[in-house]
Amino acid sequence: MALTITGINPTTGETTNVAYAKVTNFYGTKDQIQVQVAVYATKEARENNLQTIKDNAHYIGVADLPANTDLMPAIYTVLKTMAEYQGAVDA
Repeated sequence: MALTITGINPTTGETTNVAYAKVTNFYGTKDQIQVQVAVYATKEARENNLQTIKDNAHYIGVADLPANTDLMPAIYTVLKTMAEYQGAVDA
């Protein structure tokens, strides 16, 4: 599971029209979870866990997760509401 997004390589400043964001780790408490997201320049880089162009960490309140949904799809649903992932689609 991942999202396709528009990304900017922080090293080169180049815009990547189709970047891939993937949750790589999450942990938390009964009230909130921290989600670590790796952004890859290409699908191949994502599939092979190669160099990322950006690494993000987000806090999500458990109350903000959609009810009656498995955890990973719920996390991706919340990520798509954030400005950084605006317009993202499931990959």
